[in-house]
Amino acid sequence: MSTSDQQKMVEIATPISAQYIKQYYNAEFVVTSYDIDDPSIHSRLYLYGYVTGHEDERITVSYNYDRQEVLSVEGPDWFIDSRNPKKENSSS
Repeated sequence: MSTSDQQKMVEIATPISAQYIKQYYNAEFVVTSYDIDDPSIHSRLYLYGYVTGHEDERITVSYNYDRQEVLSVEGPDWFIDSRNPKKENSSS
């Protein structure tokens, strides 16, 4: 996968992930780095960063670039516990 292809994926994933964090955690997500899995494994990229006001605590967003959706969010317990429980369950 070329660097420009990776950059395009990140440019698409970043605002979608930031909106997800804003909607479900009421926080501003700032991306500092990323990693992309080999497409032969699965269509996933990871955005690493922090939420404004907690620059010393790492947040990781797992994102499916084929479906253009957030799969999961990882971070400190206090952050994960702050999630708005009204998210629709995608498995329903």
